[in-house]
Amino acid sequence: MIRKSIGILIAFFAVTPALADVTAVCKLADDKRTVTVAFTNPSSQTMACETNCDMAVPNGFGTVSCSKQVPGRAKDLVLCTEVKKSGVEYSRVKGVETNCRDPNAAAAPVEQDKDADEDDDAEIQRMQKQAQELLNQMKKK
Repeated sequence: MIRKSIGILIAFFAVTPALADVTAVCKLADDKRTVTVAFTNPSSQTMACETNCDMAVPNGFGTVSCSKQVPGRAKDLVLCTEVKKSGVEYSRVKGVETNCRDPNAAAAPVEQDKDADEDDDAEIQRMQKQAQELLNQMKKK
């Protein structure tokens, strides 16, 4: 299942050409809870984009994701705003990753590897069982 998902994503982005000129900017508001994602697309073609904003928090990071179609000739167009409702505040934007593709491009056929999916599922079940056994042992102490 995990390999299948990764395979789908790789095929999706490998076959559909990316438009390097589309940029995304993640902005952290003064309230340290609101993140906006603004896009610029100098091309006349609409692009389907996915952006991940890595936001710093104490001892780690959080991710704000935005998936939208960016119209052609868009300039600093805000397409996503997320407000963190609880927990610690963001301190800064650590990084931005943007992947864009032509929304009209045909996706590549995905090979299904049933054996690999079954192996992944069996491994996950084995790990879940081990974790449950460990919890049960800890409860007995």
